[in-house]
Amino acid sequence: MGKIIFVVLFFVQSIIAFSQVEITGTVTSSDDNLPLPGVNVLLKGTTTGTITDLDGKFSISVPEDGIIEFRFVGYETKEIQTTGSNTVVDVILEASDKLLDEVIVTAYATIKKVNLTGSVAAVDFADLESLPSSNAISMLQGRVSGVDISNFSTQPGNDDPQILIRGMGTLNSGANPLVIVDGVESSLGQIPAGDIKSISVLKDAASASIYGVRAANGVILVTTKTGRAGKTIINLNANIGLQQNLTPTKLLGSVDFATVRNAWEIADGATEGWYTDEQIQTMANGSDPDHFANTDWIDQAYRTALMQTYHISVSGGNDRATYMLSSEYFDQEGIMIGTSSKRLNLRSNIQVKLSDKLSVGVNLFGYKKRIDEPINNAAGTDNQGLNYDLRRQTMPTVPAYYSSGDYGFYDGAYDFHGKASKNILFDSSIGDRYTNLNRQEGKLYLDWDIIEGLHFRTSFAFIANTIAMSKFKPTYQKNDADGNMVSENTLNSLLNTNIRNFKYQIENVLTYTKSFDKHNLNFLLGQSAQAFREDYNEAYVEDFPNNTIHVLGGGVTNPQVDGWAYENSLSSFFGRVNYNFDEKYLLEFNLRRDGSSRMPEENRFGIFPSFSAGWIMSNESFLSSSEIIDLLKIRGSWGQLGNQEIGEYAYSQSFNTGHNYIIDGSLVGGVAISELANPDITWETTTITDIGLDMNLFDDKITIVADWFNKTSTDVLVRLPIPLTVGVDLAPYQNIGEVQNVGWEAAIGYRNNFDEFSFFANINLSQTKNEIKDIGGREDWIDGTFHTINQVGSPIGSFYGLIANGYFSENDFLPDGSLDTGKNATQYGNLKPGDIKYKDISGPDGVPDGVISEDYDREIVGNPFPDFMYGFTMGGTFKGFDLTIFFQGAQGVDRWQWYNNEADGNYTEAILDYWTPTNTGAAYPSLGNSENNAKWSSFWIEDASYLRLKNLEIGYTFPIALSEKAQITRARIYFTGYNLLTFTKMPDYDPERRPDDVRAGSYAQSKVFSFGFNLTF
Repeated sequence: MGKIIFVVLFFVQSIIAFSQVEITGTVTSSDDNLPLPGVNVLLKGTTTGTITDLDGKFSISVPEDGIIEFRFVGYETKEIQTTGSNTVVDVILEASDKLLDEVIVTAYATIKKVNLTGSVAAVDFADLESLPSSNAISMLQGRVSGVDISNFSTQPGNDDPQILIRGMGTLNSGANPLVIVDGVESSLGQIPAGDIKSISVLKDAASASIYGVRAANGVILVTTKTGRAGKTIINLNANIGLQQNLTPTKLLGSVDFATVRNAWEIADGATEGWYTDEQIQTMANGSDPDHFANTDWIDQAYRTALMQTYHISVSGGNDRATYMLSSEYFDQEGIMIGTSSKRLNLRSNIQVKLSDKLSVGVNLFGYKKRIDEPINNAAGTDNQGLNYDLRRQTMPTVPAYYSSGDYGFYDGAYDFHGKASKNILFDSSIGDRYTNLNRQEGKLYLDWDIIEGLHFRTSFAFIANTIAMSKFKPTYQKNDADGNMVSENTLNSLLNTNIRNFKYQIENVLTYTKSFDKHNLNFLLGQSAQAFREDYNEAYVEDFPNNTIHVLGGGVTNPQVDGWAYENSLSSFFGRVNYNFDEKYLLEFNLRRDGSSRMPEENRFGIFPSFSAGWIMSNESFLSSSEIIDLLKIRGSWGQLGNQEIGEYAYSQSFNTGHNYIIDGSLVGGVAISELANPDITWETTTITDIGLDMNLFDDKITIVADWFNKTSTDVLVRLPIPLTVGVDLAPYQNIGEVQNVGWEAAIGYRNNFDEFSFFANINLSQTKNEIKDIGGREDWIDGTFHTINQVGSPIGSFYGLIANGYFSENDFLPDGSLDTGKNATQYGNLKPGDIKYKDISGPDGVPDGVISEDYDREIVGNPFPDFMYGFTMGGTFKGFDLTIFFQGAQGVDRWQWYNNEADGNYTEAILDYWTPTNTGAAYPSLGNSENNAKWSSFWIEDASYLRLKNLEIGYTFPIALSEKAQITRARIYFTGYNLLTFTKMPDYDPERRPDDVRAGSYAQSKVFSFGFNLTF
């Protein structure tokens, strides 16, 4: 009987074996067509299976009618029905649309986004790499709610934007967020977008308090790309773009300029204008361009400029080591002549597994950059630099070049009016000014899995910078059209500046994770220490034998040297407890203790706690079966952060040398107090309360994230004005201020797939109300610019001026031409019809006194911060084609438009609509009387709200079969337009300029048209 059973079993086994088939193939990702190692390949319903190798290949024996399952984290599970006739199966796994599985980088951790209790926004840079921008931060503009990114200048090499997260929380300049790159405090401006994997923005105290005294302004976490086990992957991205001036100002031509200039002079009491009728006619007919030209200086100064980016990366590895190596070359001509920048980046991220429990990693990054610009600065500020000169110091009646080939400076009426014109071509070509920057960063870390759930990491990181700047001013002369020298510079000079700084950071972090029953616990303990030193040296000398020697040793007279050094350090301990019960109830506690050398010994240490909680309602029984709601979570947090950005020695008395005195007939060197000290200062403390809601609906097709927050900064450091009789330049810092930012933000997303077509749309909106709550008991504090004020109950840096109340009419004057003071307050200068009339608000006794005075009649006239910010993105894919459209804007923001109001330089075309007896509803007042009309007033405030088509991108990815014929895994070409359209009430100037840039002197933004391709091998 036993023999019979054995024979039967053997026969059945043989039949089964005979019916098995060997299936082989390759598994690739739908995202990039690259092989996926480590995919679980299983016979459905059994434990029989294998995993794909480093090249994504697999081999498995299954029955002829079996079903094979392919499973991989982050991708949709796929099933394939086997047949006897098909033994080769190549599988493409689609990235998972289940947002509940999405992970996000936070402080010292990577966790599932669904379990977050703080306010964190993440940006995947995969879709941003092709944008034509030199600065990765600029790519985030309008894409993250509650984050205000303003591009105040796009000068090549000097284009770092301002970043405010949930409003301005300090009265000092230290308002930028903390930037952490791969765990090290750094900067983001020079990191190629192709190196960045993701960016997380920590907006509330719960997510940022573990960074303590550095986190009051928010935290930006940058994670760079790493290699993964598998075959070597080479990725090449090339982008070539053409840049144009985004907002070319329309200045007056020579005839209109001469007409307005004459009218202005006569309005101010002159008997005649600058130009005769005959000279104006010469301008009109162009018969004498040497003496009376018609030069468009905007056209002369700006150009269509080339921008090129070439990025290559090589990544791969095996089960013991992974690597990612990358390099980028960036070359940008400036849209303004004489400006350019070049940069070369290198990066290496390597991780080696020493054993099952130990691994070591090394991250290296560096770049070299050169910036070239004119000797008198290209970017400028309010009243200096080429852009300011271009609008305020040029005259269209002067040619760019005389017919002799010399640069033009004077028109044919110079002997009468004595006014020379700046020549932008000359200013951008003489001398030599450049900056060379070198940066090296490194991080060495060791990971140790001590026991199950217990992990330790120790790391050492450094950052070293060297900056060398040189500015050579040559001798030159300026001639008139007839070759006569009018002015000259007979003394050439050279200024060299060298800056070196070094920073190191040591960190040790221990984490423990434990789960039992429905309880999930995570503990973190850490220690961090960092130190920084900077040395600054400069040398100056004059009188070189010629203009070709640009070394300090070539100078002869007036040698000068200067220099200083400073240091700071930070020592910290921190911890976190995270508790999750049944994936429903979430709790987190963070604590950090910082000791900062920037504070006096008595106030050197501080503690920064935070608490947060979340409730995932969608996991409750009453919602878990909902076919509409995939995720519903409410969360709340409270915590405190610090701000130490006030300089190094504010608590200690500072002295400056160079104050020389005559004693007994001899010159004796001396020192003087430069800054009063306050030994009792401490850091600013920011307390943030946040309430948030997260929702996913309709199979994760719709996502909603909304937050309300209250961000209050106390002990804000302020330098109040001190009397000149004190004899010291700078007042001491005092912890007497309080600033509050209250607001809300929301982000709504939609995405869906329809066969071969996919579509997505995202919109984000935010509103932040900034308000000064206290300035040490004072009502206000007017800063040195005179046209802004810090006033209790109003935003920081509010615009401050007289209140315009229309124009004076002829009925406001008596028959003798004097002002009728019986019904008008007295104002400034020789008033006439068409001048700006101001509102009499108050006087010495607190009531209107019939006299307009800037001491009593000024009020807040504008807000430098927007009421709302928003961004909108939409796009889709269809059969290899992809399209993305992105709009970004700000609403309810003001700017000074401080031009067309002074007798200086040229004007915009808008001034042609000025007041006359027959044009009483004009946009501009009557010409002349700058003493009255050029006062800081509400008349010169303009609505700077705007909507901008920030990005339009169209791409095409070639079919896999076509790419493989060329030994290419993936091939894509694309066109990108950047800053294509702007809708605003400020047609002549960029509404995004700095609040203090009242004369539009900043370097103009660019409109970019670029083409590129991406190849993966």
